[in-house]
Amino acid sequence: MYQRSPRAQQLIAIAWLVAALGAVALERYATQTLPSAECVVAFSRITVRDEPRDEQWPDEATLDRAYLQAQEVGGCERPRKRWEEWLD
Repeated sequence: MYQRSPRAQQLIAIAWLVAALGAVALERYATQTLPSAECVVAFSRITVRDEPRDEQWPDEATLDRAYLQAQEVGGCERPRKRWEEWLD
């Protein structure tokens, strides 16, 4: 039976380590979420004179709701994983 030298065993172990790290890096890259192409969400607000102006509007929840509503009516594409772009 063929015996590998310790040096050859080390090189094989390093090659497997590099291959495993490369696979993990590719998996992380491929599963990143990409934003939809172009999505414009518009809304307005009527204020009353006595209303305090220091509150922040629109807040994050309002923007998220508007974005989801735009997706539901077909105004925006849903975000996709990078690997889904490779299949198109």
